Amino acid sequence: MKTPPTVRLLRWLVALGLATNLSASPVDVDALVRVLRDPSQDANAKGEACLQLMDLGPAAAPAVSALVGLLAAPEEILRDYAVTTLERIGPPARNALPALRRVAAQDSSPEIRGLARAAIARIGGAAPEPETTKPVAAAPREAAPAKPAVIAPRPVATATRPPLVVHEGRYFRWAAPAGWTESESTNGVTLTAPDGLTSVSSALLLRSPGMTTPADFAVWMLDMVPENGALQVLGKRDLPDQPSGFGTPWKVQELEMLYTVNGRPVRAIWTCGIVAVSGVFDAFVLGYQAPPPEFATAKLWLAPVARSVTITNPGEVAGNNTLLTPKNHPLDNTALLESWRQKGLSEDRIAKAQREETMGYERMKDPETGRIYEMPLERWDGTIGGYRNPQRPEEILQPTTPAE
Repeated sequence: MKTPPTVRLLRWLVALGLATNLSASPVDVDALVRVLRDPSQDANAKGEACLQLMDLGPAAAPAVSALVGLLAAPEEILRDYAVTTLERIGPPARNALPALRRVAAQDSSPEIRGLARAAIARIGGAAPEPETTKPVAAAPREAAPAKPAVIAPRPVATATRPPLVVHEGRYFRWAAPAGWTESESTNGVTLTAPDGLTSVSSALLLRSPGMTTPADFAVWMLDMVPENGALQVLGKRDLPDQPSGFGTPWKVQELEMLYTVNGRPVRAIWTCGIVAVSGVFDAFVLGYQAPPPEFATAKLWLAPVARSVTITNPGEVAGNNTLLTPKNHPLDNTALLESWRQKGLSEDRIAKAQREETMGYERMKDPETGRIYEMPLERWDGTIGGYRNPQRPEEILQPTTPAE
């Protein structure tokens, strides 16, 4: 039986990491631990195992001992992965604190030492302590307090990346900064900042007649928007083909562009996929844009906003074959990497991550209202052992459950 077009498209989204909640399969932590301990496995295999463990967060606690073993690996990238994964596990990785303190004091890489200090603060809720070999017992799990924990009021420090508020639409789920407006249809979502220029957009188009390339389609779409003008393609690169189920793969390209919106310049990154069969094609476009002076900083968090767009109602998505014209996009752009090194997020982590967790955001919850936030990791406050509530900074957000 032929696979329905929408299902084929959703499979491609999963392959790109854009719809991971649709068909996630259970992760075998024990199998990943075996990979980490196996001397015959190379750095790439162990690094991929770490990436999968990062997605699990605290549920990866059984891998702590194996990750500690990687802290002494000769490859810097493996030490980076091990430290980062321990940080993502959080407090259940307390037994790794002595080893992390040694790394923070002695590792040959200043980047790894910085990552270790951040991990110590995250896991232990305090700044790194002097090196010690005394084992640290795992802290017992305590029941969540009936009311939010109250801490001393303090102005929230300005951060490069804003917290993201999670929204549930009729067809999609997304996370965007507070104050943004959204437009949702069966074909996609457009999220727009108050400045009217900074935005994130996704769109699906099924069974359109003709033939085209991903780059040509993206340019055509942008040119069809009346307020857009002066389109320039600054760069274009081919991304790996993705299977479609048609016998011909999705062709995927990423474009960096400069154009105007109502006469005001914006810079943008768009990713487009096209699969063509028997004179018709399906298309997917995802992008983001911002004014040129802010673009280098904005793309540090616009990419996670774009990746947060998840299909929640696949039975109705793109069912009417009407295209929602987007205004922006992302996949990974390596230009953002080096600046995040200075904030304790390693270059390799961001370059390889296609998951929201490894893009430097953590899902948290307001215990009073139930509102879900994606909080930038750099907003973790080691002095109070948590994230301050954006609405009530004297309170601490709580971790979400896997179902939230």
